[in-house]
Amino acid sequence: MKEVLITAGATRNPIDAIRYLSAHATGTTGTTIARAIASRGGAPWMLGSAEARLRAPDIAGEEYFGTRDLMGRMQAWIVAHPQGAVVHSAAVGDYELAEPLKEKIPSGRPSITITLVPAPKIADQVRGWGLVGPFVTFKAAPPGTTDEDLVQIASRQRERVRCDLVFANVIGHTDRGVWLVGEDAVRFERRDDAVEALIRWLVP
Repeated sequence: MKEVLITAGATRNPIDAIRYLSAHATGTTGTTIARAIASRGGAPWMLGSAEARLRAPDIAGEEYFGTRDLMGRMQAWIVAHPQGAVVHSAAVGDYELAEPLKEKIPSGRPSITITLVPAPKIADQVRGWGLVGPFVTFKAAPPGTTDEDLVQIASRQRERVRCDLVFANVIGHTDRGVWLVGEDAVRFERRDDAVEALIRWLVP
């Protein structure tokens, strides 16, 4: 039985007691992959945002909150399952407050200024945690990125994080023109076809 960690949805990096920074990511792709792996006899463990977990309550796993929370949960799973596979599809926040406020910022202020600092790059650390199994990352490039540039961006990410495959698309066109970039780069006109190819690669 193939053990696979899937991350899905968006992180929520706290600002104050009730507010957070997040991204527009529902976790649909991650939950689709998790269900497909389960249907093929695999053992998916899904770390999902609140929305993603609601989409797949039947899949074993845990809910995460911010970037650092997700990072800790991923590290714990990898240490326990170094031979497993990791599909890191979550939209991870690149920035966070150095020290989130413990109280709620009062309403009614004419303006609020916050200072953000870079959050940890989770994908860069995965191999360092001992993962020797397959590793898949995702890349959403800025609008207007050409196919040629997208493949180059994905290839650089693959080399930097030492993953086996990058699922790459352009923001604003996430449903089409998707690339799977590994030793070779393959373009899929439909996102669903790219997801299916990724699933077949993970669990033949």
